[in-house]
Amino acid sequence: MPKKILFVCTGNTCRSVMAEGIAKQISSDFEFSSSGILANPSYRIYGALEEIFAEERIPYDDHVSTPLTKRMIEESDAVFVMEKFHRDFIAERFPEHLGKVFLLTEFAGEKGDVPDPIGRPKADYRKTFDRIKSLVKKVIEKLKADNGIRED
Repeated sequence: MPKKILFVCTGNTCRSVMAEGIAKQISSDFEFSSSGILANPSYRIYGALEEIFAEERIPYDDHVSTPLTKRMIEESDAVFVMEKFHRDFIAERFPEHLGKVFLLTEFAGEKGDVPDPIGRPKADYRKTFDRIKSLVKKVIEKLKADNGIRED
């Protein structure tokens, strides 16, 4: 059974959706999903991200902004967040699962957060997409190479 990998951002309309879509294109070795700490099922991706997904041939029509739940964390083998405050949010609400929550950049061997491009020009979305793509590639390589996630 493939390991379950969860990507988390704020609204689940941009960064975590990018990470999930990119990961699904790169690897079929894991089961990928995404959610947001402040997600709302009425939210959709839009504008620049739709354009970038079309350019990259990443399907998104069925995406619904999904609120993060305890069950999602419990069922995931690893949870990758975009910003430190996402990890802090999870630590506050689900401290027993913090051992499988990682800042995407740190797990990939880099530093800092992945800033949210919401409301910015398309060039900022593209920059964020390209950075997340690079990070996700590194994370998947690391997970494949040494089974970099723990068995609970």
